[in-house]
Parts: sequence; structure tokens; C-alpha cells
Amino acid sequence: MSESEEEVDLPRFFKVFLSETASESMAIPMSFSEHLQDPLPQTAKLQGIGGGVWTVSFKKIRDCAYFTSGWSKFAEDHELKDGEFLTFVYDGSHTFEVSVFGLSGCKEMRAVVETVNLSDANSDEEEEEGDDDPSFDAGEDDEVSQGLCPVDSDETVSNAEGFSSLEVESNPCFTTTLKNRIYELLIPAIVVKEHRLTFCDRIKYIDGEGIMYGAKGKWSDDRICFKGWDRICRRNRLKEFDVVHCEMLHIRKKVHSIKITITRGR
Repeated sequence: MSESEEEVDLPRFFKVFLSETASESMAIPMSFSEHLQDPLPQTAKLQGIGGGVWTVSFKKIRDCAYFTSGWSKFAEDHELKDGEFLTFVYDGSHTFEVSVFGLSGCKEMRAVVETVNLSDANSDEEEEEGDDDPSFDAGEDDEVSQGLCPVDSDETVSNAEGFSSLEVESNPCFTTTLKNRIYELLIPAIVVKEHRLTFCDRIKYIDGEGIMYGAKGKWSDDRICFKGWDRICRRNRLKEFDVVHCEMLHIRKKVHSIKITITRGR
């Protein structure tokens, strides 16, 4: 199955940038309002494909939603020009992933931030640990990428385009602690079965620092796991007695993101 068939189709819209009307604020199409939370959160996050994140005010003016304070900084950092094309992909809560298409019509990487690279030693350790169970299969693409994208709390179930009439229900949750095999996050089979969950080939880890991505794997006993968990453990400095609360964000029982909060132990 191709990536486009496997991944959830999140709601999106596009805008053509015109400095005369969008230098200080950006209006969201009225037809997109059905996908937005009511009431609107006070702020939204704009995540560029270069890995950066911009916090903007999110306001409704005469029944139309706008990005206001902070939008001019986003436009300046991305060096937006009249006639350029932007796409906004909405996660259903606070974050929009924004892509910029230049006047040539091609997507352009702008406002790139430095990402964290693992040392060769850590990579070797991860490969050795991965050989412990030959039944593990992480699929063809088990790479994990990192973006620096701070995320607010109160994530909710996303509402995908075409699913506007879906009933929003509470998100399935489970807890975990620091394990010896820190490079993967195991999803408890009982939670998967009880909630009849399925999973995208790649999910988002969402913690207080931002967003990271993990590729799906599967054990011989049908437990689902996701790679890249060691990055979360390291950047949150997880310790032995800390408890990690994992909330699975989904659309029609298909999990696309895992929101992580940590209760510190002694």
C-alpha cells in the first residue's frame, strides 16, 4: 500500500500570498471553518517543512478565522513573495504544516533549522539492539526524522476532510516507563484490541519539545511498536521512576499521532 493510501488524509487548504492583504495577517477560507475548533484556541503553531515553528495568534473576525500576531514574522522568515502558493495541513488541534511553492511552481525549503543528528555510537547501539528479535519488521522505511515544533496541550482527535460528521470520542491511552529496549515504543496489545485500532505506517510523537516521527514495526505476537522512541527518552531525560502517559490521537480508529506527557518519579 502506498504512503498516500495508508496515511490519514488530514484537512488542508491553500492560499496565494499577496503582500497587500497578507503581510500582517492571513485569512483562512470560510469553507474551512467546519474543520476548526469552536471556540478557536488563542494561538496556533505554523510548522515549516524546514523544521521550524512559529506561534501565531488565532482570531475570528466577522465570522472568518485569521492568523494575526506572529504571521508577519512567519512571512518574513520564509521570504514570501507576491503570487507564491502556500498549502496548510491541519492536525485538528493547534498545528498547521505549511509548505511554500515558489513562482516556478516547485515546493521550496525555506527557513531551515538545524536538526539533531545521532552519533555513530548511538546508531551502532540501536542496530545491535534491533537484532535481538529476528521477527521484528519495521517495514521498508524505518528512518526517524526530527522537527523542532513545540506543541501546546489539550490535543484532541483530529477531524479529516470528508469526515466532518464524525463523532469525536475520547482518545485511547496507556502508560509506560523507561525500558531496556528504549529505541522502540510498544503499543499494548490489549489497548489495540479493546479499541480496534489501526496505525499509519509513520506516526508523530508529540511531546513538550515538539514533534518527532517514528516508523511502524510489528512483532511475531502481533504487538505494534514504533521506532525512534530513544530520541524521546533522551530529549526528555527520562529516568527509571518516571511514568510516561501516551494518548493516541486517531481518525476512525486509525492512529496518526501519540501525545506524550511525563510524570516525574522520585
